[in-house]
Amino acid sequence: MVTRILDETAPAECLPTPQTASEFSFPIATPYSIQLDFMQRLFETIEKREFAIFESPTGTGKSLSIICGALTWLKHDTERKARVAPIAADSVLSTTKEDQRPDWVIAYEKKQQLDASNAVGSDSDDAQQKYSRWVANTRRKEAAERKKGMMASRRAAPTDASKKRKPDEDGSTDNDDEMMVVEAYYSGDEDNAQQKSGSKLGDDGEVQYSAAVRKLLERRAGNRPLYDSSDDDNSDNDDSGESAGPPKEPSVTKIIYASRTHSQLQQFVNEIKRTQFASADKVKCVTLGSRMQLCVNDRARQGAQSVHAINERCLEMQTAGSKKSARCGYLPLQHTPMLDFKDATASVIMDIEELAKEGRRRCTCPYYGARASINGAQVVALPYNTLLSRSARQAMGISLTGSVVIVDEAHNLVDTILAIHSIALDWRTVRALLEMVQMYFTKYWRRLKGSNVTYIRQTIALLKALNKFMQSTVADSATRVVSVNEFLTLAHADHINVYKIDRYLRESKLGRKLNMFSDRLAQNNSATSNKRPTTAVRETVAGPAPATAVAAFEAFMECLGKPDRTGSRLVIRTISSNSGTEVELKYLQLDPSEAFGEICAEARAVVLAGGTMKPANDVVEQLLPGRSESQPTPDSKLDPANARLFAWSHVVDRSHICSIVVGSGPTGTALRFAHGDQGDSAKLREAGLALAALCQVIPGGVVAFFPSYALLDRMHRNWTAAGIADRIAKRKPVFVESSTSSGDVLELYSARVRAVGSTGALLLSVVGGRLSEGINFSDDLGRAVVMIGVPFPSLASPELAERLAYYEGMGGAQSTASGVIGSMGPRAKELYESLCMRAVNQSIGRAIRHRNDYAAIVFLDARYAEPRIAHKLPTWIAGSSAPNAASAFGPALAQVSSFFKREFT
Repeated sequence: MVTRILDETAPAECLPTPQTASEFSFPIATPYSIQLDFMQRLFETIEKREFAIFESPTGTGKSLSIICGALTWLKHDTERKARVAPIAADSVLSTTKEDQRPDWVIAYEKKQQLDASNAVGSDSDDAQQKYSRWVANTRRKEAAERKKGMMASRRAAPTDASKKRKPDEDGSTDNDDEMMVVEAYYSGDEDNAQQKSGSKLGDDGEVQYSAAVRKLLERRAGNRPLYDSSDDDNSDNDDSGESAGPPKEPSVTKIIYASRTHSQLQQFVNEIKRTQFASADKVKCVTLGSRMQLCVNDRARQGAQSVHAINERCLEMQTAGSKKSARCGYLPLQHTPMLDFKDATASVIMDIEELAKEGRRRCTCPYYGARASINGAQVVALPYNTLLSRSARQAMGISLTGSVVIVDEAHNLVDTILAIHSIALDWRTVRALLEMVQMYFTKYWRRLKGSNVTYIRQTIALLKALNKFMQSTVADSATRVVSVNEFLTLAHADHINVYKIDRYLRESKLGRKLNMFSDRLAQNNSATSNKRPTTAVRETVAGPAPATAVAAFEAFMECLGKPDRTGSRLVIRTISSNSGTEVELKYLQLDPSEAFGEICAEARAVVLAGGTMKPANDVVEQLLPGRSESQPTPDSKLDPANARLFAWSHVVDRSHICSIVVGSGPTGTALRFAHGDQGDSAKLREAGLALAALCQVIPGGVVAFFPSYALLDRMHRNWTAAGIADRIAKRKPVFVESSTSSGDVLELYSARVRAVGSTGALLLSVVGGRLSEGINFSDDLGRAVVMIGVPFPSLASPELAERLAYYEGMGGAQSTASGVIGSMGPRAKELYESLCMRAVNQSIGRAIRHRNDYAAIVFLDARYAEPRIAHKLPTWIAGSSAPNAASAFGPALAQVSSFFKREFT
């Protein structure tokens, strides 16, 4: 709003791009030239509110460049905002000599403008002052309470219902069951949500209140958890702190950094600690994690095998109606301990482990402490899933408005978005949930209020329909792909309003009650050994845990509740195993632009960064599919024509990289391992002979990547039978990655390579496997990467076929995405190749890790020399010795041998 006022009177101030490393507070006196360029382009991207893709190879100091570029902009932007307010006020007061209006008119208009300017400019100041007053008042009040030995009670006053009653047949009492009952639910009529009366009589005879009235009733219920996520948005409170919750701390402009793994987030936070932003500028940084990572209550963690289980246990242990002895001791009844925890994390930058340690030391929950620190933090580091899911952002209280979003290791961003929004539900889960809900309803239906009876009956009806449909599908081995509406018709559930059931499950917290109910059943069953366990308990114990089952159903319902979502499909398949035949329903979200578009629209700027981002064209097209006449794009960041791509070569000298495509083996047999060639024993043997010869001239460790575990196993057995494996082992011991584990293999391989006097070792791995991403094969651990075959994904997958067909259709064409590459449309074929080469680029990037490193990249498949494939290799490969033709094995071996005879400095 202040900027708008300035725009009417004078040009807005544009931040100039810093020109030197010192201006970026870069901790190294002489950065790489690409680091300085990276920081400058990042600064400009943020300032211009753009969407951009940054490709900077691993080992080029990408993390440090991100930190210094982004935080320098944040520092300058903060200074700019400090200059804006007085300038805005001055601009309102100034007049021109040409203004001939009466003085009283000018004076009145100035007063109106000045009042508006002050109101806008002081909004954040007023909010901060309100929050600060609340903090001071709360600390003072709670200190007095502690001094008097009185703790502020947040429990509802005892009622007659809380008195001890006679136990039921299962051993529970009404008092024990009180927290099992779903709170009164009033759905309202969406078409009359704005009605003035505030209430009406529903179809079930219950009074249905408007949203405003329901909110008031909920606030006065008095039995909600102190730290429940539904309280996070409470802001309508006075300064006294007497109301339902604290005022919301004003949110500052922030850098939101997302990465794939916990270790990558930890590395990013530790890099910030190296800079003056942590020491001199005292930037406030918070790292977000799951309860599984941050919960420090051993009682809550005990036996929790999944995130869903520990989430539900946490929420149960903080419920005000639970027994005092069972309540989580790390959630203080006063606000002061949590405020102290926030102050501690604001003064010192902490990673996940350090947050957990601080929580244990202060006996305060670090999970909720980190959440409470979000608004005041200038840097928020969080995992992919939290950023990419709107429901997860809302639950954590994360607002992207005006913030800078940086997604690191973003090469798999599209795949991650699609995976997050694709949900599977199996028949075992449906059967278990159906019986659990039925038992719950039988026990508590007389005590349910509002619309609970109606909606639980509808939930049971839907589960019955799903169960009957899946039962009828067992005998059908064919996999089908249908739309959501088609599925509901097939399941005879099209008369059920799945949207309202989805809303009910989310708002009523029925899943939480079902988890508590299931736990009680399990406890009673174990306590009464002469009673046979109920079917629901048997099903959920043998299959998914209750918390996981309920979470899967709720997530599936959320998808079914949006049947008109673009790019949605439902896969119906049967799966046979030793334990019997299972039926699976899998919801596919084929359009990532919906989830990503929300992020782009809210954020000031969005940056995707990675070591290997090529190919990038399909990424832009999938994330930003362009505007249509019916739905014009309101934000330039959402226009694919405005997307910018920055790509840098490696910091290593080009002479340190040897890349070559080998088209034929030692005996002249063609090296080409398409699907039809993988059963040719002569070609398999030829690959083994080529690898054995390469191992003779390559020092240190060699990592060979295969398209699949099946081909790796087939080739290794072929080489063993032909004696090739023994020939290789005489020079380099062979270590083989399995599909189930990789840690021990990697440790054994590394130890062998680093042993004194070692001639190295050979590691056989798989593209897309555990060793193809995130593993550092620097120096002697990876003197060569050998790619055997081209890892095109299997077209037998219905998920992939649907994705290719949808992408082809985005271009205005239609495609059935059949199993033959040649029959694909041009767009589908481009995406198919890009999916493959993105995985290849990640694998070959494992070898070159720093400026003085050197390695050979050998492609044992002639297809890598084809222009469509070669064009999709990383920039640093193309800039060294780009493979533009397949070589015969003899010259290729001589080139590799000559490369390693050089002296590298």
